[in-house]
Amino acid sequence: MKRTLAVDVDAATWRAWRRSVPSELTAGKSSHELDLSRTLLMLGTLTMPQLLSRASPARFWAWLRYFLAVSASDDLRITMDFADLDPHQKSILSDDLGVAVSTFYLYEKFAGIAPIIDGRRFMLQFARLLRRKAKPSKAKVGPSKAPDFVFRDRSGRWHILECKGTQSGHGARNHQLKTALAQKNVIQITGGIRGERFASGLSLGNEDDDFRSELRIVDPDDPHTEPLLTLDETLAEDMDRSAQRISIARALGLIGLNDAAAELALPSDAASAVELLRPSEVLRVRASVRDRADRATDTIRRRELVPMEHDHQRYEGRRAQFGYEELGRDAGFSEIAVRQGVSHDFLQELESAEPMFEDKFDERIRARTEHARIGFESDGSRTILTYGDILFAELILRT
Repeated sequence: MKRTLAVDVDAATWRAWRRSVPSELTAGKSSHELDLSRTLLMLGTLTMPQLLSRASPARFWAWLRYFLAVSASDDLRITMDFADLDPHQKSILSDDLGVAVSTFYLYEKFAGIAPIIDGRRFMLQFARLLRRKAKPSKAKVGPSKAPDFVFRDRSGRWHILECKGTQSGHGARNHQLKTALAQKNVIQITGGIRGERFASGLSLGNEDDDFRSELRIVDPDDPHTEPLLTLDETLAEDMDRSAQRISIARALGLIGLNDAAAELALPSDAASAVELLRPSEVLRVRASVRDRADRATDTIRRRELVPMEHDHQRYEGRRAQFGYEELGRDAGFSEIAVRQGVSHDFLQELESAEPMFEDKFDERIRARTEHARIGFESDGSRTILTYGDILFAELILRT
């Protein structure tokens, strides 16, 4: 499933700070062919909100409905049925597609990125370095709001990304991008590992609109904004280690091993950054470390997952099959089958580790993920996503 996407990389927002658009992107307006199967598989496997939680939309395969939201037109548009949703549901769809399109577009432009991780969880790994504020703000938009994602490219540069999405037109999208400034600038990366601080906004058009859907990417940097977290080259190894740990935690959460995932993603000093913790995490850090580790290990040992294979490797995970005989007719498919799994060998290793989260556990993770990259394969109606040999996801659209 391919759709044409209009893209506007606003070079003026880079020039305002005497910088140039990165060579990976094309300045100005252009068109990009978007592979929807890859885009949505990446959303449902790597970038869907709350992947470590039992409440994640990914756990209930909610992201699959977006295949029905896209019209049959050559360019990316939303069907009128989805355009008529109530405002709350429209906002969720717009936010999710804003994340999906932005992250996959940058994945392609940077010739693969690994890893890409949640910005708040990344900040938590450096609780000791957070700048303390006299009165922590609870505002949803402001300096306390972490950026959506942090990712590293193949050259070792770290980038920050804030994503927006709307169905209210380009003007509303541009207004949203202005609020991304503070969210982007919460983290500052300096020196040779410094990448870009992107804000991206997807304006979604529907079948009846006279404008096209458009992804706009800006860099409204404000050098006068004081960040909450500053990281430099001396911390590059810590950044890699933290990102690898979060990536593994996300994979465990994806297949339902939530206690292990949540424990793995929380650093030992998380309590010192309470302003970044969610209520469930506050309760978790108040419990004894031993009890938490035992519960996480027990989650691994008592798992009842579906065995599966890919490329002669064994995985354990979950699968689903959905029929859309009538609903999917206009979309060109009548059934969706999905499998998502984590390496059987790695799960066995976690099960036998004693204790599971000992100090040397990061070395176990690094051995598995040091050279891992996000990869895609496509064969007709079948799309596969892998993260090294740790994570495997498969999507099949059947007519």
